[in-house]
Parts: sequence; structure tokens; C-alpha cells
Amino acid sequence: MVVIQCPHCEQDIELEDGVSGLFDCPHCGNGFSFGDNELVAPNLFDRSQLFMSRGMKIGLAINAIGVITFMGFAIFEDGGGGSWGNYAAAVVPCGIVAIGIPIVVISFLIRGY
Repeated sequence: MVVIQCPHCEQDIELEDGVSGLFDCPHCGNGFSFGDNELVAPNLFDRSQLFMSRGMKIGLAINAIGVITFMGFAIFEDGGGGSWGNYAAAVVPCGIVAIGIPIVVISFLIRGY
């Protein structure tokens, strides 16, 4: 008997000696592979984790704030703010998004490796 920990819930699982392949955890029901060091195609949950790093979430939130800011300027700009109002309506949201996009790209590249 071999005792391993589930990679998802970290509960102990007993497996027969010499077994390998894909298994379902009896505690949490998630699948995992064990044995013979073969590359196994990741399931949908594992692939989705590539896009769900903390940096990716922060970058996407910053981009959303930039888009909302742009929409706010577009909706509530009355044209009476002079040149600063028109300038701010374009530069502020672009600056916010210019901060968010590199965070998303860098987080994706770091998470991919």
C-alpha cells in the first residue's frame, strides 16, 4: 500500500503498490494522476488556472476600472470643462489601462512557465 496526498484537498489516499494512471480522490472527487511519470493532458480546471493567477485578476480589475472611467467621462462629460475636460477624458482611462495591460501580460507569461 502507498499513501499519498491528494493534490487538491491534501487528504491522505491509499493506493495499491505499482498502480499508475488517473484516479479520482475519494474525499473531494477531483481527478489526479499518479505513477509512471507520463505527461497527462490537463483537465479543464487545470487549464483555467493558467488564467486565474492573482496578478491576472489584479490586471483585469485595473483594466475594468480604466474602461469604467472612460465610460464615465463619455457619459458625464458636459463639454464645459475646457481643454482639461477633453484631455482628461482621453488620457486618464488610457493611463489606467496602460498600467493594467502589462500586469496581465506579465502575469500570463509568468504563470505559463
